[in-house]
Amino acid sequence: MGRGYSAPAEKGKGKEKDKIIPRTIDKKVNIDGSKTYQLLAITDMDKSAKAGDKWRAVARPGELTIFPDGKRVEIKWEKYLDTNITSGFNYKGRGMELSDISEYDGRLLSPDDKTGMLYELRGEEEYRNDKGDVVTEDPMWVKKISRKGVVTSLDWRNIFRSMRKQAGYDTPGYLTHEAVQWSDIKKKWFFLPRKASETRYNETIDETKGANLLIIGSEDFKEKFEVVKIKAEPQHPDRGFSAFDFLPDSNDEIIVALRSKEVKKTTESYITVFKTDGTVLLEDQKLDDGLKFEGIYFV
Repeated sequence: MGRGYSAPAEKGKGKEKDKIIPRTIDKKVNIDGSKTYQLLAITDMDKSAKAGDKWRAVARPGELTIFPDGKRVEIKWEKYLDTNITSGFNYKGRGMELSDISEYDGRLLSPDDKTGMLYELRGEEEYRNDKGDVVTEDPMWVKKISRKGVVTSLDWRNIFRSMRKQAGYDTPGYLTHEAVQWSDIKKKWFFLPRKASETRYNETIDETKGANLLIIGSEDFKEKFEVVKIKAEPQHPDRGFSAFDFLPDSNDEIIVALRSKEVKKTTESYITVFKTDGTVLLEDQKLDDGLKFEGIYFV
């Protein structure tokens, strides 16, 4: 699919077969000292994913260039290289709603948040009813998947409750999450909430509760959460974070993130770049064609 991605090499015997294949990144150093990286974004088109008797997602390649001063970033997309990823699997007529991209053991993986399937390419909010009351906290459980495909459920309810309270959105307020990454360099968790509200959930008002926060947690979540305000101007409360990846070679201090807008029946996607201290390097840049991109990855 993405340039710079190749199928995993055959593993050897003994200890070699237990090693995780390291992630590889396609990078070009330009004459002016700038660096260009290959990006891949993938769609979650909800009900629009149905195409005949199949369900599809769109993968779009692009390039991100960061200049030597570290203060300027450019992103170019290659729409003419859009690729359809199709599947016959669905749940109640919904499928291929791919919400993220990640590489694990040499494989490029993307989860379908409707069917629960994990696709190889070659969760949301606590559920509230129309009155804003919490009906179930099932989405506060996370899934841990081993290399062999063994799934373990982890109860993160207290983690999410503590995070919400420390960030200033305690009950009846709420935070909803779609974008989280573990930094092996920093040994910390990074969360970009999709929505943040100090008031009870309301479906219509929720459309304009887009968060502009970065929340950082320690490895075991026992230390106080760090809450960083992203210094974007102007603010866009109708847009919320849906996915992000760390810029390679940035010491996990620069984030490239997707933001989604879903107001009434209007869907738009944007990409932005900022530092973990909240400094914005690239203001929201729109991805055209009306597709909702909710997964991003450097390949």
